[in-house]
Amino acid sequence: MYGGDEPLVSVVIPSYNHLQYLGRAIDSVLNQTYKNIECIVIDDGSTDGSYEYFLRLYGDNPRVHLSTRANQGAHNTINEGIAKARGDFINILNSDDTFAIDRLRLLVEAAGSHGDAFFAITDLMVVDENDMPFSGGPEGYYRKLSELVSNVPTGSAFWSGNIAMTTSNFFFSRQVWEETGPFRSLRYTHDWDWALRASERFGFKRLDQILLHYRVHGKNTISEPDIWSHIAENAVVFATSLRRMPLVRQQAHTSILPPRIMARMLKNDSFLPMATLYLLSLGRDDAELLSGLANGTLKQDLKDLLEEAQMTFDIMLSAQHLHQKVISSQAARGNSSTSGHSPENAIPTTRKKSWLQKLLPR
Repeated sequence: MYGGDEPLVSVVIPSYNHLQYLGRAIDSVLNQTYKNIECIVIDDGSTDGSYEYFLRLYGDNPRVHLSTRANQGAHNTINEGIAKARGDFINILNSDDTFAIDRLRLLVEAAGSHGDAFFAITDLMVVDENDMPFSGGPEGYYRKLSELVSNVPTGSAFWSGNIAMTTSNFFFSRQVWEETGPFRSLRYTHDWDWALRASERFGFKRLDQILLHYRVHGKNTISEPDIWSHIAENAVVFATSLRRMPLVRQQAHTSILPPRIMARMLKNDSFLPMATLYLLSLGRDDAELLSGLANGTLKQDLKDLLEEAQMTFDIMLSAQHLHQKVISSQAARGNSSTSGHSPENAIPTTRKKSWLQKLLPR
């Protein structure tokens, strides 16, 4: 079953109520052109008959290892699967996504010249429930982000956003896992948080081939409408990452300076300056912030902050959002000026230049 000169690759599939897609996910692993694999499937307390489906179709397959237990969340399920893995390399696959047939072969080949520490992602296609290309929404975000990081050193690319899009895109060696540590208790951003930590230490390689189909459907966790939970979680990722900034500076393979990372953050649609600043001001360590997420106190604190400041909700959103509002406002003012109406608070060009010059370094 396992042997030869090729390294073993463990594919970890955390599964939760994806009966409709599960067979496609597992088959995309078993049909790989790279054959020295094991497939570890953990059913995270599904209620749609997923586990029974596993047993009926794959229970006798020696390359597939099945287990089930009560629901514990994606991050815990992934950590549990990786703890069981025996492979030299690990690739996660969410139970609603699929691999291209050559994914593992090409990634193992790419890893061959990088020694023991290797972390990689690939290009991907966003698809719908029927495996058809999906346009708009996540696909638009992904293409925009891909263009944004096209010339960015790999050690800082994840500061611009989650260029991997999903844990299904993570392929890494055991050394990277052991030194980065497990996925943390985050509902929406456990993948991005882990990728930030891993790429800070090891950088990453991105293959240009489309080797993953990332599925968008009505039950994706990231589409849940609780905006305050998203805000609190994103702010925790940024706050904890900023505290690691000195570590980023010391990585010899990237030589990334904090101003460059800050520039990446300002272009990140998920960077929330006010919420992040507030969490940093609390002086709490990572464990305390994660605890505040779990019990809901951080979310409530951010709501209370907004009420106390008597400011609009916009102030809690991203730097990019605020930037676009400024641009839109300036455009509207420009239109008013051309029609013969000059806004009272418009700044004449000469005054604006003088004001900016005072802020610029000499």
